[in-house]
Amino acid sequence: MTTRRSFLGASLMLPTLSSRLMAQAAPATDPLELFLRLRCSPEGQNSFWSYSGHMLGRVDREPMRPILSVIGASRSRIQRQPDGSVIYNLIEAGYYGDPDGGGIADAAIINRLTGAPITPQHYLSPQSIRFTRDLRVLPETRPLPPGMRYEGRITPPDIKTGRLWMAEELFIHVPPRPATATQPGRGANILNSLANFEAAMADIESSRDFVPASMQYTTLNSFRPWMNMGTATGDIMMRLNGIKLARWDQLPAPLRTRIEANHGDALHD
Repeated sequence: MTTRRSFLGASLMLPTLSSRLMAQAAPATDPLELFLRLRCSPEGQNSFWSYSGHMLGRVDREPMRPILSVIGASRSRIQRQPDGSVIYNLIEAGYYGDPDGGGIADAAIINRLTGAPITPQHYLSPQSIRFTRDLRVLPETRPLPPGMRYEGRITPPDIKTGRLWMAEELFIHVPPRPATATQPGRGANILNSLANFEAAMADIESSRDFVPASMQYTTLNSFRPWMNMGTATGDIMMRLNGIKLARWDQLPAPLRTRIEANHGDALHD
C-alpha cells in the first residue's frame, strides 16, 4: 500500500502545484493524481459518497419533467497497477421515490409519463473501471459484449479562484437484443454518465489523506424496463448532488439504516 505522500509528493511538488498546472507546465502524470485526490482516497482506504436528487424523463421530444426522487450512497477503493493505471472498484446502493414527497417507494407509484402504476427497482450495483495515465476510462471487465461501444474520459483540470473541477464521462451504447424463447427482445440502450467533481485547491494540496469534495452528477439514458414504457420513444436523466465522506457512519442515518437492513455490511468500511 502507498500513502498519499508517496504517490503525490515527489512528482507534484505540493507548494507549487496549482501555479504549475495553471501555467500548463506540470508533468504528464499530474492530472490523474489530481483526479485521484479529488475523487478517491489513498490506496488501501475507502471513500464514501452520499447523494440525492431526481430522475427526469420525457416521451418523444417533450420537455423533461421530474418523475422520481433518488437517494443513495457508494463505497470505493483504488488499486495502483504496474503500468501506472489505477483500478477503481465501487459498490453503490440507491432508492427511488415520489418526486414530490421524497422518501423511498416500497410499493407501486404512478409513472408520471404514462399515468400508469410502476414499482421502482432499487439497486445494489458494483462497478470496476480503470483510469489510465492519458485520462481514459476503460471497463475492467473485458471483452465487452458483441456490438457494445464504451468510451470514457477524465476531463483535464479546470482551476478557477482556488477551486478544482474535473469530470469522469462515460458514453456507452448497448446493441439491441433479439427475443428468445426465454427472454423478450429489447431495443438499443444508451448510457451516458457525467460526474463532475469539485474541491478547494487548498485541500488538494494539503498533507491530509482525506480531501473534502462535492459531486454534481448527470445522466442521459434509455428508459428502464420496470418503467413499462412499451414502444414509447424518449429518455431519462438523473440530476444528483453528492458529498464525499471519510467514514460509513457519516452517511445520513436513515439512508445508512436502510442500506444495512437491505444489504448488511456490503458498503461498510
